[in-house]
Amino acid sequence: MSTTVSFATIQTTFPSGDEDHYRLSQKVGERDQQLHDYGRHGYRLANTVTVPGTELVTVIDTLTRDND
Repeated sequence: MSTTVSFATIQTTFPSGDEDHYRLSQKVGERDQQLHDYGRHGYRLANTVTVPGTELVTVIDTLTRDND
């Protein structure tokens, strides 16, 4: 018996500078809410990749869900 799996990705870009605490907090909250929303629909976090840059840090989350 085989199982079909759905994949989803969430890409979030964060400021990397120390001076933008408000924007960083806002982006962290948005990412948290997106992960929560996907979780309510049966998705689980499978992998997270962080891509550092000079002014921004990009976080790419991969989520999976088994389809019945």
